[in-house]
Amino acid sequence: MTLNIGSSLTGGLGRVATRNGALLVAAYAVVGLVWQVALYSLLATQLPRDAATGAAALPSVDAPLSVLALVTVLAFVALQYLTIVAVRVFVAGEARSIPGEYYRRNALGAFVNAVVGGLVYGVIVAIGTVLLVVPGIIAYVAFCFTIFHVIVDDENFVAALRDSWRLTRGNWLRLFVVLFILFVVVGVVGGVVSVVASVVIGAVAGPSAATVASGVFALPFSLLTLGVLAEAFVQLREGDAAV
Repeated sequence: MTLNIGSSLTGGLGRVATRNGALLVAAYAVVGLVWQVALYSLLATQLPRDAATGAAALPSVDAPLSVLALVTVLAFVALQYLTIVAVRVFVAGEARSIPGEYYRRNALGAFVNAVVGGLVYGVIVAIGTVLLVVPGIIAYVAFCFTIFHVIVDDENFVAALRDSWRLTRGNWLRLFVVLFILFVVVGVVGGVVSVVASVVIGAVAGPSAATVASGVFALPFSLLTLGVLAEAFVQLREGDAAV
């Protein structure tokens, strides 16, 4: 099946612009806030005293190093867990309620394979880019559904990489156009929202709050990417099944 670029974008937006999408955006923002503050606080403890004093724009809290490290890791895990739930919700097109199995089914296996698969995916893209830019772009597009096969089909990351390659073949150029448009839109709109939020909040609450606002307001835009990819994934899967 040939991927429809327009419906991938509009359909993906529609999958996110729902009650479930709003709940997931809010959850991303809250967990992202905790993760950022814990991470910045952890980094601040590792800076020399003079440097830490000069880095006033970094929001931080005074807590033991072990506590900050634990909160940083737990918040990162929570963000990955939210990604698992979001992918399942968007692929299934669930708009108003989230089935309990989306939270529970193979949660640990999906988390491990998604993290490892994401690292492998990044390495493949990096190697392809270093060797020659075009192979890096092809790898980025060809394996973009790896996380979807892991989360939706409960595959290990090796099988997911293979199936992503198979599913995307013949649609690399169209997928690249979709991802490029998405990159521009998310980058521009997300950047503008992030900057405006940081300026407004910074003027009221100071530079450290502006730093937090910048990251918190940008993070949920990643859900739009998941929504668009979910729409493209469903299109290609349905077309593949019909052949």
